[in-house]
Amino acid sequence: MVANNDMHPASVENGTASSAPSRDLSLTEQRLQRADELASGSLPGQAIRHYRELLELEPAHIEGRLHFARLLDRLEEATEAVDVLSEGLRRAPDQTEFLVLRGSILGRLQRYREADVDLRRVLRLHPSHAPAQFELGLLLWRRGLVQEAAVCFHRALEFQPDNAKTYYYLGDSLNQLGDLAGARAAVERALQVCPDDAKAYHLMGRVLDRMCLPDQAQEMYRRGRELAGL
Repeated sequence: MVANNDMHPASVENGTASSAPSRDLSLTEQRLQRADELASGSLPGQAIRHYRELLELEPAHIEGRLHFARLLDRLEEATEAVDVLSEGLRRAPDQTEFLVLRGSILGRLQRYREADVDLRRVLRLHPSHAPAQFELGLLLWRRGLVQEAAVCFHRALEFQPDNAKTYYYLGDSLNQLGDLAGARAAVERALQVCPDDAKAYHLMGRVLDRMCLPDQAQEMYRRGRELAGL
């Protein structure tokens, strides 16, 4: 009995030391799973409390913070999403996914200078980061700097060659620049990758109109309307 009593405290202590991190991790992951399930359901706002609790438990949890920020952005709480990402960046200043997402949201909020700083910071750290190249291109496109935007879209496609969204915005930029052949090729590629994109058909119609091909343009407009349910 004495031997058993002598061993029992040690075994409890060792068990606690070895199993506590596992329990903590399990609790965190369970909270993330529950929050993600709610976020993808019919009442996504119910997930907010769960993400907050997760981040109170583990403030440095990257996936949880990203998912929370994306949900807030989807719920049109963009300013709060920026705050959530900013808190994460105070803890990890070079966290690439935080910077790209914050730069994207800031661009849509027309906080262009701040967005530019975030996205260029990512590209200094990772020059081949396709999402950052795309978001910088989109930022420049929104500001009317379409020639610079086209360069970014070309670079993004070098590293992520099958992105329909990038081809679409490259096509739009080239159309604005008067490179109609280039625009047509870009939108054709966008439709190859994503053949159900109503916006891409409409853009193709605009390009074909400018190329003096009205019959083909009307067909593109028609297909775009069908896909859009109009």
